[in-house]
Amino acid sequence: MANQTRPPVVTIMGHVDHGKTTLLDYIRKSNLQAQEAGGITQHIGAYQVDYQGKKITFIDTPGHAAFAKMRQRGARVTDIVVLVVAVNDGVKPQTIESIRHIKESNVSVIVALNKTDLKDVQPDVIKGELAEHEILVTDMGGEIEAIELSAKTGKGVDKLLETITAMAELLDLKADREAALEAVVIESAIDQHKGSVATVIVQQGTLKTRQELVTADGDVTGRVRVLTNEFNQRLDNVLPGNPAEIQGLDSTPDVGAVIRNAKEEYKFEETATKEVAGADDPYASWDFTAALEGEKEKLKIIFKADVQGTLEAILQTVDEDSVLIISSGVGIVTQSDVEMAETTGARIIAFNTSVPGKVKRLAKQQGIKIKEYDIIYKLIEDLQKQMLKLIEPTIDEVQTGEAEIIQIFEMKGRKIAGCKVITGEIKKNDLLHLKRGEEILFNPAIASIQHNKAEVEKITAKSECGITFKNKNSNFQIGDKLIAYHEEDD
Repeated sequence: MANQTRPPVVTIMGHVDHGKTTLLDYIRKSNLQAQEAGGITQHIGAYQVDYQGKKITFIDTPGHAAFAKMRQRGARVTDIVVLVVAVNDGVKPQTIESIRHIKESNVSVIVALNKTDLKDVQPDVIKGELAEHEILVTDMGGEIEAIELSAKTGKGVDKLLETITAMAELLDLKADREAALEAVVIESAIDQHKGSVATVIVQQGTLKTRQELVTADGDVTGRVRVLTNEFNQRLDNVLPGNPAEIQGLDSTPDVGAVIRNAKEEYKFEETATKEVAGADDPYASWDFTAALEGEKEKLKIIFKADVQGTLEAILQTVDEDSVLIISSGVGIVTQSDVEMAETTGARIIAFNTSVPGKVKRLAKQQGIKIKEYDIIYKLIEDLQKQMLKLIEPTIDEVQTGEAEIIQIFEMKGRKIAGCKVITGEIKKNDLLHLKRGEEILFNPAIASIQHNKAEVEKITAKSECGITFKNKNSNFQIGDKLIAYHEEDD
């Protein structure tokens, strides 16, 4: 076995909107930016370019603060970090956070001072700001290269690539392609056509088609059915320092998980695997039954996302004291998700993944709320509002009616709530809370309202009616209150 030179793995870091994706766009002569909702990179991708006959592998990490964990993982599998700082904006919170990850990972760094094509910018001021955070560039007496560039026009990009290749030579990056396979998962997802897929960067050994694979923790296994690069071109094998997408795994591995050859014997286990993978799932050991029966009210949520890395980043924002994760996973929202939401009283949050029409219709019939997002910070803002409502339940709700259940009937196997409207009105399509005391039991959806043997669309104050709900498990009792409301947008 002999070590051979491998391509450097380069991670792009920096604050949101400072031009990370635009820089990769220019380098790759592609248009990743146009594919990203809201102009923000939503998940990690691995891409490779050829500069003057030398390959460079890039990891494009997201810039939003919610993706700190993903950026940390990116730094731990990289050789060189390019820290992008916009000269018209300076050092910002995610810049500082990126610097912390760089220091913790002890990797080489190059500063890319972007947007120098703008008027009246002062790169030297930004260099001073970086020095305050112990990023001392050569102009300030330090050893870190700072490249002034414009990702929009391409000015200085060649100098950046030249600096990367020169630094890679100094680092003398080598790996043994004949060694036992080890590849790090950069992203994973469920594709409706491909099944479970994982984007990896090979660290040692050679990844090949028809290879039997297993993650270091043994949770995911599979056989390589197809290997492709970022352009969907098929590959026969992948050498160290190179990225590829694997098809053929039996499930989606965690971001940062180490994939190995199932037929090889490994002498040493990597004690840092769990730390790198972030595999410590804070919800894995929860007793959901006990939590559902607990006294403290919690926001119950089912999360679905397009890819594993994004899902994990969302879960990092959740306050365990106010939110109960009923389930989470990657892929489309399914009928089973709706059934679980109906049983547990949860709502469904879907990020950048589809909700089939039949699933939407079922959710509407069962009174299950599904919220869809394609921009991460909007999801987090709304989630934080919902968590605040546990402190002040009507923080963004306007009550339009209140009714009390005074009798319970049963007809054709269905329970009917005999109600008296106390204030306002109750309409068939209202948003509703069913409350017992101050506790919200669940959010029902009305199937029908009967008044004087006729079906009506609404019932007003001081009137009595019979209400049937769409929800199968409508465990209401006499004395419960039905609260109608509408939500006010900020």
